[in-house]
Amino acid sequence: MSGQGYFGQQTTSDDTAEINRLRFLIRQELAQARTGIPVKVVAVHGGGVGAPPTVDVMPLINQTDGQGNQTPHGIIYGIATMRNQGGTNGIINDPKVGDMGHMAISDRDISALKANGGAQSNPGSFRRGNMSDGVYMGTIVNPANQDQAVQFTESGIKLFDKNGQIIEFAAGSITITTAQLRVTGDVIAGSGGENISLLNHLHTNVQPGGGTSGPPEPGT
Repeated sequence: MSGQGYFGQQTTSDDTAEINRLRFLIRQELAQARTGIPVKVVAVHGGGVGAPPTVDVMPLINQTDGQGNQTPHGIIYGIATMRNQGGTNGIINDPKVGDMGHMAISDRDISALKANGGAQSNPGSFRRGNMSDGVYMGTIVNPANQDQAVQFTESGIKLFDKNGQIIEFAAGSITITTAQLRVTGDVIAGSGGENISLLNHLHTNVQPGGGTSGPPEPGT
């Protein structure tokens, strides 16, 4: 049974002088410390209202030897995710399977911090710059087009969903595009103290027969 060999990354010049040998050793040690990598989300656990989910990810940049032969990484499990949140205010937009994004890697073991619900903790081990201590930051090269989003434009803000419903904010106006608008409470219109209620307003100058009423006025 023959074993499989691998080409190292040392070049012919790395062994020509003591300084070159030291530089090669330093480069090899620095290569063990990871700072950030692109990844693909292969599973999502939890999420929604409450704590952010964790994700399982696959690094998208392969390992290579000195000859360029590739060795893909395995899956990294239970990676924490970032959410835009301040206090009890947040934007919930959880990752989806297939998303391609960036994972930042903590310089110390954060497993104890995650297990303690964010309470100040000692490092879980002596490992440093390990991909298991990554935090998924969000997408960077996601090819999917958005079918619902909040969009900031030159004229204002546009909100649209996958059902074709749109709310557009522009100077002096808000345009709502929908087949039906349901309001559980009242709608009040007017300014300068008019306060015309949609549900309880009265009509002025009501005439019998085929006549039309006057404009509405505040109800009682």
